[in-house]
Amino acid sequence: MHDAPPALDLEHLSRLREMGEAGASEALGRMFQRYLDSIPPQLTRMREALAQNDTARLAREAHDLAGSSGVYGLPRLRQCCMTLEAWARQRSDAEAPGLISAVERAYEEARPLVLAELPSRA
Repeated sequence: MHDAPPALDLEHLSRLREMGEAGASEALGRMFQRYLDSIPPQLTRMREALAQNDTARLAREAHDLAGSSGVYGLPRLRQCCMTLEAWARQRSDAEAPGLISAVERAYEEARPLVLAELPSRA
């Protein structure tokens, strides 16, 4: 049995911080906040695509979220999205609603961890 990847890759986050210039941590925080805020609408679009049996759209949404999750260092969310994308492209026997729920859980697990790592807003 494979262990699930971490919800947040702290080493990746550290590398992102190191890439920025002095004072860039606030900008990084804003980028992360926009990213996190963009996920609930993506999840809604995934559920809508599933309800409409639009697997091509579902695959695109999952692919997009998988990519951005990789960029932002959320490997568990990325893995869940990749599994959902594969299902949507292959229409395997797996349950898509359960896969979307796994994506949602991964997001819900990662969000507070990310927010805890961001500079606090004064």
